[in-house]
Amino acid sequence: MRKTNGSVTLILALIMFAVAVVRWFMKGWMQSLGVSETVGSLLMSVNIVLLIGLVILFAREGRLAGGRYWSAAGWFIALAVWEQVLVISGILLAARTGVSTYYSEMIAAHKELPPVQHALSHAVALVFVAALGLLLGWLVYWVAKRGRTAVASVAA
Repeated sequence: MRKTNGSVTLILALIMFAVAVVRWFMKGWMQSLGVSETVGSLLMSVNIVLLIGLVILFAREGRLAGGRYWSAAGWFIALAVWEQVLVISGILLAARTGVSTYYSEMIAAHKELPPVQHALSHAVALVFVAALGLLLGWLVYWVAKRGRTAVASVAA
């Protein structure tokens, strides 16, 4: 039985949540192993899950006979919003508890920013993440749709 985009998005959202929770603890673990802050932060990034979700959602719609770009786009935007909710929650929770995590300082880029301003910058970043995701998604959808057309013409 084929999973719907809603089911796929729910699974990806749960994976994102698990990654976000593990990410909370990773900084201490990675530093004790001598892993740089940049590498450690990127290894446990919810952005990786979002990128994987982008490919899955747009490729699935592209391959379906009745697949639509805007269907995948809507689910992707929902996933991108969820990602930012997790990140903003992590930033504010890290600030509230005083724990040094990857949420409190990503590659030391936000050390000088107050936590609320850091969180708001991620809310604004959602617009850019969604726009870039829609552009990349269009490319994935287009490539998948070309494969669908080629398969249909070979079968005929």
